[in-house]
Amino acid sequence: MVGRRLSHYRVVSPLGSGGMGVVYRAWDEHLERDVALKVLPETALGDAESRARFRREALALSRLSHPAIGTVFDFDTQDGTDFLVMEFVPGATLAAKLAGGPLAEGEAVALALQVAEALEAAHEQGVVHRDLKPANVMVTDQGRVKVLDFGLAKLRARQEAVTSAALTSAQVMLGTLPYVAPEQLLGDPVDARADLFAFGVMLYETVTGSVPFGGATAAAMVNEILNRAPAAPRQRRPALSPGLEAIILRCLDRDPGRRHGSARELAADLRRLGTSPAAAPRPRIESLAVLPLENLSGDPEQEYFVDGMTEALIADLARIGALRVISRTSAMRFKGVRRPLPEIARELGVDAIVEGAVLRAGDRVRISAQLIDAASDRHLWGERYERELCDVLAIQSEVAQAIAREVQVKLTQQERAHLARARRVLPEAHEAYLKGRYFWNLRSIEGLERGIALFNQAVEHDPTYAPAYSGLADCYNILADRNHLPPAEAFPMAKAAALKALELDENLAEAHSSLAYALACREWDWAAADREYRRAIDLDKGYPTAHQWYGILLACLERFDEAIEHGREAVRLDPLSRILYTTVGDTYYYARRFDEAIAMYRKTIDFDPSFPLVRFDLGRSLEQSGRYDEALAEYGHGFRLMGGDPGTSPAMACTYGFSGRHDEARAILMALIERSRTTYVPPYSIASIHASLAEVDAAMEWLEKAYTVRDRAMIYLQVNPRFDVLRPNPQFRDLVQRMNFRI
Repeated sequence: MVGRRLSHYRVVSPLGSGGMGVVYRAWDEHLERDVALKVLPETALGDAESRARFRREALALSRLSHPAIGTVFDFDTQDGTDFLVMEFVPGATLAAKLAGGPLAEGEAVALALQVAEALEAAHEQGVVHRDLKPANVMVTDQGRVKVLDFGLAKLRARQEAVTSAALTSAQVMLGTLPYVAPEQLLGDPVDARADLFAFGVMLYETVTGSVPFGGATAAAMVNEILNRAPAAPRQRRPALSPGLEAIILRCLDRDPGRRHGSARELAADLRRLGTSPAAAPRPRIESLAVLPLENLSGDPEQEYFVDGMTEALIADLARIGALRVISRTSAMRFKGVRRPLPEIARELGVDAIVEGAVLRAGDRVRISAQLIDAASDRHLWGERYERELCDVLAIQSEVAQAIAREVQVKLTQQERAHLARARRVLPEAHEAYLKGRYFWNLRSIEGLERGIALFNQAVEHDPTYAPAYSGLADCYNILADRNHLPPAEAFPMAKAAALKALELDENLAEAHSSLAYALACREWDWAAADREYRRAIDLDKGYPTAHQWYGILLACLERFDEAIEHGREAVRLDPLSRILYTTVGDTYYYARRFDEAIAMYRKTIDFDPSFPLVRFDLGRSLEQSGRYDEALAEYGHGFRLMGGDPGTSPAMACTYGFSGRHDEARAILMALIERSRTTYVPPYSIASIHASLAEVDAAMEWLEKAYTVRDRAMIYLQVNPRFDVLRPNPQFRDLVQRMNFRI
């Protein structure tokens, strides 16, 4: 049909299909407007008498005038094809909206009231719908309802009694199971109250996510409609108000005489419900968490893609300053976890939860998302989006904007611009980037190396794809931080990649943060690093890594109160991240607030006793508190968790040195010096052991070596308590000055 002309209507594209035919979008060449054109096949119209009856009904429908009823413009026949011309309504059907889950009560009542008012207007003209269902209710982007196909079901083949044996599909001759009233199924006289029954089924589905009558076969469903009372809606969704439940159950009464007397009466009940105290206002939402999206493809190889979609949605929402959005690290701990949403929300300390699913098929991607009020477990919003893969960033931005509207936060001009700026992507580049982030998030050496390979692959596909360069910068920074690559090699590569990312997209917060990290750790350019961190946070206040790394810089500059503030903000954004708690503990350590540092480390251990790094940092604070045996016990626990050789541990050597066990400290020191002849050992670590032994000259010799090679740990020179014995030394003070620290 596409491209064909029926009269002066040119068919443009299909919109959908149903029992009465196929609906197309068409162009009215006379009035130059879009219309919906339904082609009615011979089988739907039957004989000449039925055709005449259909024309009379179309004439009656064309006289209906109501804002919530789709207008009929024309009915005609060409070359044996009967077609109906109707108002084209942009938006989504209620059925499509429900694919994302049930609606919040307030939204459901608002839509239901418009449908009831449409029924009221039609019934007053003697027109009964007879096929009311979510697929026949359009909802515009502004939340306005248009009920379609009024009265058309009435014109199908002549009415006759329908028995369960005659039902072979959900699309029955007098309506659509399970929306068909009992009297309609039995062939009894049908009036407007049949529409009220269908309305009740539809409203039940809208607020619970399922229809009240089930059954594996059409016959079983008919049996339920005729003989079984539906489960109360609040059994399926306890947060629903009793008033709404009462309205639904009244509509679903098998006896038409016990239903509402009219659609007018039904609409009045809905209006009263909408203004009653039971219809509680929408809860105030200032914080939310996006749970890991579900991979609907069934293909484990697509996990990276789905995780990437989750991370991108979190990132878009996190840039909204009025919202606190839990970061990816904490959210991903709930991947595959089946726990009540209110329980998860309490653990994360948020007002609402976003959950959803992703289906990628070929070059198409579909994402469904829904917003749940944490306290009541009420569904507040749900929607489904589908685009080509090259428009995946636009989908993510649309979802973020929709959620922002639903939680009623005010977007700044900068935030609106960011969400509206989503560019098209080359699918091959974006796919390689998502795989790279998947491996980057593993934080293992192998994962970082695979991440680098994949980010480079993304750049090969699209040299203008800024996020891939930012990913490279992140990988090189962490490989340098862990001394897996020489800092003199890795940090310059990180800086170059970050600068390239910013050349392509100056508004990329991650790239500003990565650049700042390289500037601080390699170049000791504190002012430039400070500027880049502040720019990153200005662009994305919800990016916890920027707060974490900026806190580290501030601690190194002895701005401890500010450092703790940013560290705690990172924890607030990512409350289940072990490394963020540890970083706050480190700030307390460098501020010499050892008891608070120990408490923070203990808190980390409480929710993850298997994290080895925190054991070493805890041991360091215990050491500086004079609790040497406890410190050594923590180091031992850390080595048991991660393996490694305690005989080459600078941490243990320092504790031995401070505790007076000098022979044991020197044994480790000699082992490390010998090892440094063949492999890279940070000179800063060897200097710290000499300091614990009060060997000032040797400590300064190794610190000068650390200065020469720009040892990454030198950023802590000014604040490390292990070097307190060196502070009176003029050479130490000169070294601090050369690094541009304040003394």
